[in-house]
Amino acid sequence: MIKEPEKKPKLVAIVGPNASGKSEIALELSIKYNGEVISADSRQVYKGLNLTSGKVPGKWEREGLKRKFVHQEITHHMTDMISLRKRFTVQKFKTKGTKAIDMVLKEGKLPIVEGGSGFYIDTLLHDINVPKVPPNRKLRKELEKLDNETLLRRLSALDRNTAKRIDPSNRRRIIRAIEIVVTTRSAIPELNMTDHKESPYDLLKIGIRFSDEELKRRIESRLKRRLKEGMIKEVRSLHRKGVSWRRLDELGLELKYIAQHLQGKLTHEEMKSALLSQTWQYAKRQITWFKRDKDIIWIDAPAKASLLVQDFLARED
Repeated sequence: MIKEPEKKPKLVAIVGPNASGKSEIALELSIKYNGEVISADSRQVYKGLNLTSGKVPGKWEREGLKRKFVHQEITHHMTDMISLRKRFTVQKFKTKGTKAIDMVLKEGKLPIVEGGSGFYIDTLLHDINVPKVPPNRKLRKELEKLDNETLLRRLSALDRNTAKRIDPSNRRRIIRAIEIVVTTRSAIPELNMTDHKESPYDLLKIGIRFSDEELKRRIESRLKRRLKEGMIKEVRSLHRKGVSWRRLDELGLELKYIAQHLQGKLTHEEMKSALLSQTWQYAKRQITWFKRDKDIIWIDAPAKASLLVQDFLARED
């Protein structure tokens, strides 16, 4: 008798650029389909980055010996995990994210991975091996003395393709890329989703896509709202609690430009202009990353996500 292969557990992923409304859709789907959210955001793992990382408002609750982050009675995993003074690698994300997914599945619930960090999402959901390169303290100390432009030129000399793909304002990522190339003595391979189809999950990937004009409008609207809600105050508080200007600069986008404003390097209007421009550039890089994955089903209205999930859960493998 031939043994039938075990069914893969179902998992939904909600992806897309900044300001596309991923968090709200993931929350609504979790409420409707008995799910829990696994955040796939490279900055939401840090404590204290709330408005600046777009973290959903919520609170920590205790359930037995476990603590969970809850928003509207929906548990969110992979948020508020570590101090800003520490580094969180993609390897750690894959390990802890996999444990979070397993925990959700054991509870008989639907894991909903949500985020815009494409590399983190691909690494978590597919059979992708990330180079396990330990920190090179001596090299990092040397690189920390260089400005971003010099660092990017150095990376380009070592690995031109990676230098083209990387966020030029993300100092931490550039330094880490140089560290990997120097240690492994080889270029960092570009992930090709057509070569990494293997996954331990039965996946439904939903992408949120708007026109350029609409996405720009949403980015501007979100920025205005967060500034009004106290984003500058949040960054000032982080610095007063001991987070260095250099560390804030490393984390990029909102943290970088608000930190520069607080240091008197940018006026309020210059800060807003830089944030709008850089957030839009980052959103375009996010879209480019996700476009490579032909399994993503793109929608232009949040309501369409629920119908896709309904059909997906009803489908027998």
